[in-house]
Order: sequence, then structure tokens, then C-alpha cells
Amino acid sequence: MASFGSLKSAIFEREERKQQYQAHIRGLNAYDRHKKFVNDYVRFYGKEKPSNLRLPIKTDEDTLREGYRFIRSEEDDMDPSWEQRLVKRYYNKLFKEYCIADMSHYKSGKIGLRWRTEKEVISGKGQFICGNKHCDEKDGLASYEVNFCYFEAGENKQALVKLVVCERCAEKLHYKRRKEKEKLEKREQEDSRKRNRSKSDDDSDELNESKEKRRKGKRASTSASDHKTDDDDNFDEFLEGMFP
Repeated sequence: MASFGSLKSAIFEREERKQQYQAHIRGLNAYDRHKKFVNDYVRFYGKEKPSNLRLPIKTDEDTLREGYRFIRSEEDDMDPSWEQRLVKRYYNKLFKEYCIADMSHYKSGKIGLRWRTEKEVISGKGQFICGNKHCDEKDGLASYEVNFCYFEAGENKQALVKLVVCERCAEKLHYKRRKEKEKLEKREQEDSRKRNRSKSDDDSDELNESKEKRRKGKRASTSASDHKTDDDDNFDEFLEGMFP
């Protein structure tokens, strides 16, 4: 039979471990508590020891990423699910007059656009400050109407949006189109030079042929004249034979 002292010590240790466990649980967020409860359950009651258990948890951010639309349609607004209601509430908080642009890959023609947030509207970003997210220029701003082509929800879409940028970022905005125009003009100039060179070669060939024909004509005329002189000499000799 256990003594009173050992029994008291065992009770004290159990209560201390219980308090430590509760304190640890209170220090966790809801998701971490959920994982710990599941792991503890499997460890104590499961047949096998679990490996790192990962449950598919869908956060509000995941819901927004899946359901967000750059421009919502009437069909989107008619969806009564709580996911779409959440996305619509977020969409309604955006300010859809001017856009913010990401020009990190402007040389390849890939420019990302999104609507402004309340914080950006208050600071003037995208209207009184350059709309390029990596530029804070306030001078020389101009407004552009951009045909935004994008891929969303398995479909190719496009929309006309307004973007305010400085002169330097405007160059980035039109960089690819300008480069394509320069390449086209350069190709046309090269084709024109090739055509002119080919025409010049043809004219030169025709001129050389004409000169060659004239030279041949002169040689033929000279040869004919020599033959005539020989014939005259023979005729004189014939006459001399007839009239001694």
C-alpha cells in the first residue's frame, strides 16, 4: 500500500502537469490547438503512430484568391454562397476608378493591374502619385486608358481601365509596342535596301549586255570591211586577165 506522502506527491505532480498542459493550450491559436488535439487523439487512441498530420485548411485568403474577379459579372453577384458573399464584400471595398500597375516584367510586355485599396486612395497613390507600385514620382503625371487583357477563371478577358503614371513609367508601359514598331521599321528598311540593290544589279547587267552587243557589232563591221577589200583586189586581177 502506498504511503500518504507518495500519494500526495503523485497527486501534486498530476495537477502540475495538467496546469502546464492547459497553459500550453491557451497559448496556441485555434488552428494549432486543433492540430494538437488531433495528434494527441491519434497518439493515444489510434492503431498506428501518426506521421506529420496535415489537414486541408481553407483560409479566407484562399477563398478570396479563388473567387476574386477583376470585374464581377451579374452571375457572380447572384451566387448566394458565403464564399462569394465574402469576395463581394472585399470587391466592394476596392476603389475601381484608377489602377495600380506592377511593371516588374515590362520588357516582355507583362504588366499586372489591380484596383486601388482604401489606404492607397487616401495617400493619393495611383492618382496624384505614379500608379506604378514601385514608383513614387509626383511630377509629369498623365492619365492613360489601357486595354487590359488578362486570363481569369479559365477565360481570356479584357477591360478598359485608367492608369496614371509618370513619363518614365509611361515609357515602360509602351516599351514592347515601341520595340515591335522599331523592329518592323528596321525590317522594312532592310527589305527596301535589298530591293534597291537587286534593281541596281539588274540595271548593271543590262548595261553590260548592251555594251557587249555594241562591241560585237563593231567587230562584225570591221570584219565585213576587210572581206570587201579582198574582193576588190581579186576583181582587179580578173579584169587584168581579160584585158592584157
